[in-house]
Amino acid sequence: MKKITALVVTFLIVGVSFAQTVRLDRDTAFYIYLKGSQTVLTPKDELNYAKSFENLTYRKYKNDEFEWDEQFTKIKQSLKEKIHSVDMDVSYIVMTDVKLENYDFTNEGFPVSISEKIFFPYDHFDNWASLDSDSILDKRIALKLDRFEKYNFIAMPKVEAKKFLQTRKNTYGNVNRQVSLQVTFKIAEFDSEEYKSFANIALSNDYLPVVGIIEKVEVYDTSNSYNVEKIGELMVK
Repeated sequence: MKKITALVVTFLIVGVSFAQTVRLDRDTAFYIYLKGSQTVLTPKDELNYAKSFENLTYRKYKNDEFEWDEQFTKIKQSLKEKIHSVDMDVSYIVMTDVKLENYDFTNEGFPVSISEKIFFPYDHFDNWASLDSDSILDKRIALKLDRFEKYNFIAMPKVEAKKFLQTRKNTYGNVNRQVSLQVTFKIAEFDSEEYKSFANIALSNDYLPVVGIIEKVEVYDTSNSYNVEKIGELMVK
C-alpha cells in the first residue's frame, strides 16, 4: 500500500483568515466530496450521518420511532440540500505554517521546502467513535493541494530580508523562521488527472480525497498576533 504524508508540523488553521475568502472547513469538504464523487449514502450511512451531524436531534428522538421517523426524514432532506448547494466553483482557502530556509543571496529570497507527499488531514467527524467502523463517516477528509511542492521561494531584497530576520531574533540569537501561508485554490474536477492521481492513494489509506488547484500562496508574518503582516507570495522557482 502506497503511503502519503500528513502535514503534522504545521496543520490547518481553521479559525483564522486574512482576507474575505471562503474557508474550507471539514463539513463543507465532506459535502464537496459527496457531490463531486457522486457518492450516494446507504441507509446505514444516513443513520451514521444523523448520529454525527445531528447528534442532539438523534439522542432526543431516537427512542420514539414515530418522532424519529419524522426527524430522520428532515435530516435526510437537509443533507440532500447541502450536497446540492455546496459551491464547487468558488475559491477556497486553507492555512498552514512553514519555515524559511537560509537566505539565497544569488536569487535574493528565502527558499521553502514542501514535500510532494504532503496533504491536509481534517479531524474525524463528530462522535466518530460511536459510528459503524465500516461507515464512510469513519474515514477522514484529506485535502491535497496539487503542485504545492512547486511553490518554493519567496522573493525578498537583501536589506529587507536582513531586517526581517532581525525582528525574528531572540536574546540568545535564535531566529524564528516560521511563517504562515494562506493558500487560495479552486476545487479540482473529480474526473481530472489532478484528482485521480491522489484519489486512489487516499482511498486506500482510508481517506476521502478532495484536491485543490492552487491560485496563489500568500505569506504572512504572524509572530505578533496583534500585527499580522503580509510579507509576500510564494512563487514557483
